[in-house]
Amino acid sequence: MFLDTHAPQISDMNYFSSNYARINYPVSGADSPGLRNAQIGAIHAIGAHFALHEEDPALVIMPTGSGKTAVLNLSAYLLRAKRVLVISSSVMVRGQIKNEFLTLKTLKESRVFHVDLDTPRVKEIRSPIKSAEEWTAFVDYEVVVGIPNSINEGIAVLPDPELFDLVLVDEAHHVPAFTWSNIVRAFPRAKKIFFTATPFRRDKKEIEGRMAFNYPLARAYEDKIFGEIGYYPVITDDQNPDLAIAKATEKVFKEDKAVGLRHYIMVRTETKEHAQVLSELYESQTTLRLQKIDSTKTYTFINKTIAKLRGGELDGIICVDMLGEGFDFPNLKIAAIHSPKKSLANTLQFIGRFARTNAENIGEAKFLAVPNDIEIGKRKLYAEGAVWNDIIKNLSQEVMDAEDEVKQAIDSFHYETTPANAEEISFYNLNPYCHVKVYKAEGVDLNGELTLSGKQTIHHAISTELNTVIFITKETEKPKWILSDELLNVKHYFFLVYYDEPVILP
Repeated sequence: MFLDTHAPQISDMNYFSSNYARINYPVSGADSPGLRNAQIGAIHAIGAHFALHEEDPALVIMPTGSGKTAVLNLSAYLLRAKRVLVISSSVMVRGQIKNEFLTLKTLKESRVFHVDLDTPRVKEIRSPIKSAEEWTAFVDYEVVVGIPNSINEGIAVLPDPELFDLVLVDEAHHVPAFTWSNIVRAFPRAKKIFFTATPFRRDKKEIEGRMAFNYPLARAYEDKIFGEIGYYPVITDDQNPDLAIAKATEKVFKEDKAVGLRHYIMVRTETKEHAQVLSELYESQTTLRLQKIDSTKTYTFINKTIAKLRGGELDGIICVDMLGEGFDFPNLKIAAIHSPKKSLANTLQFIGRFARTNAENIGEAKFLAVPNDIEIGKRKLYAEGAVWNDIIKNLSQEVMDAEDEVKQAIDSFHYETTPANAEEISFYNLNPYCHVKVYKAEGVDLNGELTLSGKQTIHHAISTELNTVIFITKETEKPKWILSDELLNVKHYFFLVYYDEPVILP
């Protein structure tokens, strides 16, 4: 039974605080709307995180299609925010998030909120911020949504770093990039939640935050958020590979349509030049109705194209590395891959767009590509006979487990020193040389100090859980060829001491 608490509006409280009591947590069932298992877990994990770690960003990992946007919206009410800044990955996603806050469509349909609940005032940043006055104007809104380029340009003229008390970052695997991190750091006292489906990067840079919730891809299959996926190798037989993929795609599309499946196509490549070649090839060599979209197209043009796709006026779209993040169209089930992605993060994002199950008359997601030797996570994903259901689940879980282990190890350290530049060094980014010395000792005092002539300890951290202590030191000296102190050489050294405690058998 759905309960509408209808708590009265309180004049001395802000919008999210005054509507906190109206939150309901209905569980989705076969015949009743509600929150999915992943969403309920995520929102409660966020609450638990900030009860214990208010100053640390929360990292929320949810596979593509598991309802991340609804959790993002609901978190503002759960944390009773004053004013929320949402950083999105693209213009399209920015518009989707804005509309969700403006209408609360998903949360109302899920019966989290009563249909009569007033919605927040939302501002969408459509052009770069140029002045302090523009920032000041945001006080009239509860939610401000923008993309990094538009927001970052105005950070230099930000008048009040406490303008927002909650920063929500969608697709947070981008955060290590300066345009993202510069915004996040501009609001030091705000609570921060980083949402992502892929908490790892090809360049190995750290995605900050304490892991609050990790919903495994395998569980998404169990909960039927993800459906079956299949790799269909296209054998060229000395034929033009692009033509072979186009012909195979047309064949699969017609077969699916003949059995009543409402499937649509995405043709993917990496360059605008190749997209134009493919557009001409599909038009001349197939009967498929496709529309090409890329970053040169206007937001209005892209929206109209997607509306045609949803309305059945098109059979599919040709994309230049677009619609990978935030695009919600579960009928997109056939992927013609002319240029495969080469990183696990991008591959999982891409596959997630096709594996959704929340639509009628859809079946297995089909990925068509010419077999090749590209290795992703040390596995040949595009090898003949590759079973994607098993490979993708295992690949994702292996990387997630490794990332979780690293995060937990780092979180087990506590600082003994708090230097001014402590936040500029993350243990995640340390890559020490393997210069090891082993000593036999009766015991080790992990709380001891490191005393080395001429070296100043600037970082000192201990993990009693791991029996490990870390020191980072600084050595400053002037060159021998100068008498004054105008020029100084600075060297840093990294020391890690691990005590392998003997195991006493019973």
